[in-house]
Order: sequence, then C-alpha cells, then structure tokens
Amino acid sequence: MATMSAYPTHRMFLLVFLLLPVFSAGVNMPDKTHVKTWVEQLSRSIEDFEKNLPFTTIGKTFDNKTEGVEKVDGMALIQEMAEKVAQMLENKTEALKRAVTVAESAAANHNFTKDITESNLVNYYKSKDPSYNDLSSILTPNEKFRQSVNTTVSSVHIPVEIYEKDPDILNALMWSHELDKVFTENYEDDKEILWQYFGSQTGFMRSFPASLWKMTDDVDLYDVRRRPWYTQGSSSPKDMLILIDTSGSVVGQSLQLMIVAVKSILDTLGENDFVQIVKFSNKAETVGCMQGFVQANYRNKKYLSSVVDNLEANNMANISKGLEYAFNQFDAFENSTEAGVGAHCNKMIMLLTDGGTDNGDEVFKRRNFNRPLQDRVRVFTYAVGQNPNPTKDIAWMACANRGRFSEIPAMGAIRARVQGLGMVVTVTLPVYNRAPSGSNQTILGVMGIDVTTEQMKHFSPAWKLGPSGYTFAINTNGYVIFHPRLKIHNEIEDTPNLDFLDIESENDKKEQLRQDMIDGKSKEEEITTFVSSQDGNHVLEETRKYFYTPIGNTSFSLGLALPRYQNYVMKLTDFTEAKAKEMINLLREQDTAKLLAPWKYYKSSSVTQNQNSSVVVEDLIAALENNYSQTPDNFNTEEMRQLYVDMKVSKSTFSMVKDLMALKMYRPRSDDLHTLFYSSDGNDTGTTNTTAVFLATYGGLTTVYPKHEAVVMESYRDPWQSAYFRRALHYDQNFMFHAPYTLGPLDNETTPTVMVTHAVIGSKLQSTPSAVVGMVVTHDFLVEHMNEISATSGSSSVNSCKDVDSAVCFLVDDGAFVVAANHPDYKQQIGRFLGHVDAGLMSQLYGDVYLRVEEVDYQATCINWGNQTSAASLGFRIPSVNLLFEILTFNWWNSIWTWTMVNLNVYSWFSSPPTVTAFTNEPKEYICSKKKAQYYFNPNFKEDTNGIIYPCDENCTRDYVARRVPKSNLLFVVISSTCPDCYESANSKNLIQEPVEMQIADQDVCNQTARYRRNPAKCYDFDDRETNPGCGGPISTPVSVLLVVIATVLTLALARLS
Repeated sequence: MATMSAYPTHRMFLLVFLLLPVFSAGVNMPDKTHVKTWVEQLSRSIEDFEKNLPFTTIGKTFDNKTEGVEKVDGMALIQEMAEKVAQMLENKTEALKRAVTVAESAAANHNFTKDITESNLVNYYKSKDPSYNDLSSILTPNEKFRQSVNTTVSSVHIPVEIYEKDPDILNALMWSHELDKVFTENYEDDKEILWQYFGSQTGFMRSFPASLWKMTDDVDLYDVRRRPWYTQGSSSPKDMLILIDTSGSVVGQSLQLMIVAVKSILDTLGENDFVQIVKFSNKAETVGCMQGFVQANYRNKKYLSSVVDNLEANNMANISKGLEYAFNQFDAFENSTEAGVGAHCNKMIMLLTDGGTDNGDEVFKRRNFNRPLQDRVRVFTYAVGQNPNPTKDIAWMACANRGRFSEIPAMGAIRARVQGLGMVVTVTLPVYNRAPSGSNQTILGVMGIDVTTEQMKHFSPAWKLGPSGYTFAINTNGYVIFHPRLKIHNEIEDTPNLDFLDIESENDKKEQLRQDMIDGKSKEEEITTFVSSQDGNHVLEETRKYFYTPIGNTSFSLGLALPRYQNYVMKLTDFTEAKAKEMINLLREQDTAKLLAPWKYYKSSSVTQNQNSSVVVEDLIAALENNYSQTPDNFNTEEMRQLYVDMKVSKSTFSMVKDLMALKMYRPRSDDLHTLFYSSDGNDTGTTNTTAVFLATYGGLTTVYPKHEAVVMESYRDPWQSAYFRRALHYDQNFMFHAPYTLGPLDNETTPTVMVTHAVIGSKLQSTPSAVVGMVVTHDFLVEHMNEISATSGSSSVNSCKDVDSAVCFLVDDGAFVVAANHPDYKQQIGRFLGHVDAGLMSQLYGDVYLRVEEVDYQATCINWGNQTSAASLGFRIPSVNLLFEILTFNWWNSIWTWTMVNLNVYSWFSSPPTVTAFTNEPKEYICSKKKAQYYFNPNFKEDTNGIIYPCDENCTRDYVARRVPKSNLLFVVISSTCPDCYESANSKNLIQEPVEMQIADQDVCNQTARYRRNPAKCYDFDDRETNPGCGGPISTPVSVLLVVIATVLTLALARLS
C-alpha cells in the first residue's frame, strides 16, 4: 500500500529535480541548440509526470467526497445582492426619517429660554469631558463600535471655538435631547445600525451611542459643519468660481488668509461640485493649468490646493476685470457639450479681496442682472484681513446678487481627528425649523446614519465567487464605493475619490462597462483584462466575466467579477452533528500542523485577522464542543461543509506523504526521492532539502508536514488572501515556482527557500479547483542539481553551471524575480527583481521575453520626514465658525418644500482632510501617488532567445541564452559572467518595478479628459419666496471672542514649536 501511494508523490518531487537540468555558460557558451535539447528533455519528463502526480490523486479524492458541481449564475447572484443591499439601505433611510420627524417636532414645540443653563439639561454628556456627569462610568467596551460606548444615551461634541454656554447652543441641546429615544429605538429595531448623529447648524454634534471623543492633539476644533457629508447633505451641487484678489495691497497676512480661505472652501466641496480658481489684479487669469471648471474630486482639489500656495501679490486691483473674466468662464462652461461636465445647478462666485471702491455694477448689469432670476450667478464676497480699505461696495455686490458678505479678520486653528469604522455610506437628510414662526429658509442641521461598506459587502456571495472573484459598487460619478483594491487610510485623511478605471486596468470595454453602470443598466460582459496578484508583484492577462445591475432607490450600481476557472462550485453534503464530532478529532490530530484562516466559521466568533492559526483552531474546537448540538444554526454552513471535506482529503493525502518519507530507510542513497528530502552529505540527521510539504484548500485549511515547520506557512494561513494560492489556480496546468519577494538583498544569515505549487483539479468536477498542493525546498538544493546536471549532461566544449567564475545560471519566474542562481554572490539576491540583480540582462529580456504593465497607485502612502510641507492634519482655518459652511449650506438651496432628498455620501467616518500644511520635524504619513510596474511573459515570445550585451563599454561583452521551461512559470537563462569594474543599475536601464512616489506633473493633471458621469437626479437652486436678510454685514455667530483669541494664540504658538 505504501509503495502504491508513494509513486505519484515521488514523481512530483522528482519534477523539482528535473526542472533544472540545463547547462551553464562558461568561456564557451552553449548555443540555442544545446539549450533546446535540454529543455525538450525536461518537457518530456514533465509531461510524463503529469499523469501520476499527487495533485491528480488528491483531485480524485475530492471527486469521491462531493456530490458533483453547481453552475455559478453571476447575474442571479448580483441581482440578489442588489436587492439585499437596497433593502438594508431602505431600512436605514426609514430610521433616518423617524429621527428627522422627532427632531423637527421637538424643535417646533420647544420654547426658547433665554436664561437657560447647563443644569437645565437632562442626561447631557460631553464627549470631550469624561468627568462631566461621569460619562466614563457609563461606557462599556463594544466590539461593533471598536470602543467603549453607551447604547441608551447620546453624547455631544462642541468645537472649542464655540461658547458652549451660549443660550442658542443650550436651547438646541435641550430639544435635541429627545433624539435619544428614537436613536435607541432605531438601534433596538436594527442591530446593524452603527452611528446615528445630528449635526446642528449651531456647531454641535449629537452622536449615538455615547462615547468619548478621542483627542489626538492638544487643540480640537473639529466642526461638523465643515464636513463634506454635512454640506452635501444640506445643499445641491454647485458650479463655483473662486475669484482671488492678488493686487499689491493684499501682500502679507491678507494673502495668506485668502490662501487659507480658498483651501477651506475646497475642503467643503464634494464630487458632485465643479470648481475653478481665478486670480486678478490689473488683469485676470486662471490659477494653475486647469483652464476651466473641473470636478471637485480628491485629485483635482489636491492640485488646486497646491497651486494656490504659489500666489503672489502685485499691481493694482481691477475687480471689474476679474468679474468680467469670471462671467466669461461661466459662459464657456455652460456652452460646453462635453458629457457629464458641470453640476448645472447652483452657480456662484466667491470673491476674496481686501476691500475697495469698485463694485462692478456695470459688469453685473450686462452679465448677470439680465439673466432669468433662477439662472443668475450668486456672488459671495469676503473682506479679508485687518485693513482700512472700505467694504461697502464689496457688501453691495453680495446683496445685489443673492449672496452674502462676510469678513475674515484673522486666522484660527483646527486639528482634525479620525475615529473610523472604515469606509461608510453616510445616509443624510436635512432637518428644518417647522415651528409656526420659523422661516422657510431655516435649516436646523443634518441628520445622518452610517452604513459601512463592509456591511454592504457582507451580502456578497463570496463562497460562490471563490478566492479571486469579487463584488464592487460605483456611484454616478464612476467613483468606487467598495472594491477589494480600495484602501482605507483612517489615520491619515479622507480616502481619495477613486474612479473605477483608476483601480482596475483600463481598456475600452471597461470604459463601456463603467458608463453602463452609471446609466443604471443590467448586463453581462466578457472582458480581457490584466489582473494583479494579491501581493502586487505579478500580473496576468485573463478573460473575466462581469455582471452588473443598479441598486434600487440609490445612485449606486453593483458589479461582480468572476475569473475564468470559477464557473462551478462543488456540491457538498450537509454538515451534521456526527461530522462536527469527527472534525474535533481531526483538528486535534498531532501528526500534522493544521492552520486555519482567520474566518468566522460560526456567526458569534470573535476571531480577528491578527490572530494566529492556533487561536483560530482552538476557538473552533471549543465552539464545536460547547455549542454545535444546541445551536447548529450558529455555524456558517458553506464554510463548515467545505472544511469537513478538506480535512478528510488532507488526512488521506498526508498519510501518503508520511509513507513516502518513511521509504528513506531502505531506498538507496542515489535515489532522487531520498535526495529531495535529505541533503547529499550522507547524513540523514542533517538538514533536509524539503522544508515543508503542504496542502491548502478552499475551506481555509492549510495542512503542513512536518508539524514543526508550520511557522513556514503561518503568514500564508489564509489561502484566499495568498498570492501563491490564487496564482496556482489561475495557472492550473503549470507548476508554479515562487521565491519570497525581497526588495533588498537578504542578510547573510538567511537561507533562501523556494515554494513549488500546483493546483488540484477534480477530474469529475468540470475543471473546478479545490486546493493547491506544494512544498518548500531549499535554494541550495536547486543550485546543487542545476550544477550537477549541467556538468554531467553537457558537452566538454561548454562550461557548466559549476563554472561560476565564467557563467551565471538563473531560474527566473514569470514576474522577472530570481528563483535560483548558481553564483554564491547571488545567493542573497533570491526573490529580488532581476533588474536589480543583473540590469543589463533584464534590459535585454524586456520587450522580447517580458512585457510589463505600468500602473499608478493613487491611494499609496508616503512619509514626510520633516522640514518640508506636511500633509498632516494640523492646519490653519478660519475661526468664524459660521463663515464658510453657512454660506455653502445656505438656506436658499434648502427649501422645506423641495429639498427632502435622501443623500448618500461615502467617507471615512469623522476623518477631516487637511486644509493647510504646517512645518514639522516629525515624520508624517500622507496619501500620495506611486508608480510601479509588473512584468509578465510576452505571449508572442518564440520559446527562446539569445544575444550579446555590451555593458559599460565595448571592450567587454556578455553572451546569453534564455528559454521558457514548459509546464512551469520558469525561464532558464545562462549568461557570461559580469564584466570587471562594471555596474549598471535598474534605474539606468529604466527598469522600474517596485512602487516609487510619483510627482504628477501639471500637464498630466490638466490634460486629463473628463470621464463620463451623471448629475444627481434633482437640483434645488431657487425658490420664489427667497429672502436675503443680513446680506450686507458680517455673519453673526454665538462664538466666545475670548475662545477665538485663545485658539489663535495657541495655533501660532504651536506652529512655532513645530
């Protein structure tokens, strides 16, 4: 029995022995004919081994333990998911509407009390003061909210620059206390509800459940009204032109204030808004290279924020010329025929100046007053800085053009904080003053409920999609709502607006798919596309199936992508109590190590991604012993069915492997199998050539033998998230060789190893993959055989790989990473990109053997090491809290008769983007763009190639021959040794590979073609009953002057200290 089971395993291991029988080049290089002969011999061996290798036997074992296969219907899956997501969002919307109704009723019935004090408030808890009413004592840890909370009351955050004892604040706190009851009821009715909150127009935020505000800096001036979800939740889209006075009189602090103000305005704009920045003195021109209005997405705002830093003050001011230029820009913009460009809703000019006597009345008469009232451009004016210039005419401009005038006398500070649950969809509705005496323009604030994108992805049919299938969602701007490649940066700033084509490989069919999804179509497409490996180091070209459909009653569209091999899934028998008991025994068996992916095999599991395999195994054993008989429904059926089958197959497989290894006791020393497992020094107690043998399965199980080598695979304990596993499934007919990636050379103490894998495919399961079998072998073993075989099989006229002084032999994988090298100097280069090991050779192979895909990662992170502009969250902002956000959420656009649409916005919760940079000596992370390249075998490569390299100078040449190794992902290369005193870097050959920060040039930003998008369904920009009280003076606000002064002083002091 042992002999029968050993045979196929023997053949798999012998493959590694035979994959390397190629000659090395020395003084006399082998030609293409020699190399062809060697590779043909190798190919015949591989074809012979395929018939009886262990993966075939394992596949048959899976066949015997399943009940066939079930076809994956992608369209049915995505439509079912869309219905579930729509229902979940509808539930949250109904909860939101209940909260809005309570808030409006409470405000309408409240009697304003002028002499109110904090003692009059009931259950008033301050988020920033744990001692006030002993808030900290009523909080308990909550895993769902990732902090301590109280789910019966709310807590309140008030910016430090607002006087919290002002009667307006206290009265609003009193009536909004009634929200606690509806918040609690919503939470009890739907346990999936996360944060509920009310952002008041007065500046405070009441959030439920109650929690402590996490202060990350000494000064916290977070203001809910500055958050994009607030401004977008209370206003329609905007086409905004920011007009900046850069005449000589604004030099110094006034210009700096304007720059800060512009950045504050940009912060409040969202992806449905469009913006342009224009500067003027004696003439007007657009700031930066963006000639016209651009979408206010992350990338464009970041660019505009950077170019305003370069503004300089000179010449005389001519406001009329600035206004004339501004209206020309609006005319050109409105006449544009480019699809999807423009908000086509609210139009406005934001004029920042230090004052003057030119009111531009003649320009307004010709360019604005003659327009229909609902089509006029609103004008908002700001008098910036402490200066003697008159402001009467500046105020008139705002009043005459349905805007508002305000003053910006000095700078304050804000430090943003982040308290995230990852990316969330914020469902918002405005809250209006419904009191009989209330104005139709009075907005009380914005109500919001968060839904994490993880909650949306929870409905994804992951089990039928397999390791490489996935779901994603985009909105009407084409921006990604969730996607497996979308990164979350909770501790830095808002995640960038990423277009679907920024995150996936772009081609014509993908562009059409994106447009169809934006237009709400339901379709199925087959698209050939490039797919990155999980670790980002490899890429393959594959035809995938895409399915997509709209999510009802939202502006989102849902997509699903399936890889080529995921057409069927195995049908498995029920998981029973008897199987549960058997699984406990299988998990406890001591002959092999069993690593489990950190999945939730049962619904109440507390397993996290950071816990190691032993914890996951013990957790599952305890759950099976204590809970299965009483609560079988608590266990996730699909995962448990698959895991049971995997464990049965694994036990059978490793009985075979152990029998095989026992043969060492009577096999002759020259036997290939013995050599594979043990070193050739004749000492069986010495080091082994095979470090570990393993079987990784769909059910998240990785079985490792010998047991003490489990640590080798611990970092790969989740097969679905491991590059080796996914790549083996994609290349299911090949043996895959993989050396762990390293950016720099290995240290001298590290012994390189190589992983060899092959997919397990069931012969009766419609080519459905079920597992990956593999082993980890030492690099020395590969080199030893490469040297010996080339020496004994070659001609005496050519040198072998043993002649390390004359020839270098490489095995390189499909991503151009070195798997093996014969020269001792290259031993620590295993796993590196060939361009860093031998740039001259890689330069020759690129374009012939290898091609590459270049991509830009717009969501990478970089480190600022100090003494330069920082993207940290410390920055200067305008202190008057009602200055900008009240303008941008102005009540004219929020008619109680019209503006009641539910808004869906995507943000990293509570994160606040930086406004203005500061100088710091501390290293800070910031979001940046990085460019990288992924290499792949040229599909048109004709098996082999050769050539001559002329490195450094023509006095030294290097000959090389390269040939693909069939049935593997390897390229064999033999090349003459390096020339003395000659070194060529990858950079010198333009061989990019690893991510490198990329400074996007102005022309790259400004030459972008606007992508197809669709505006929101409704626009609210005008109401006949509109009035404009108070437009002629500074905006009043309940702010303590003392606190503003203190905040300003603190900011300036902190800036100097940093």
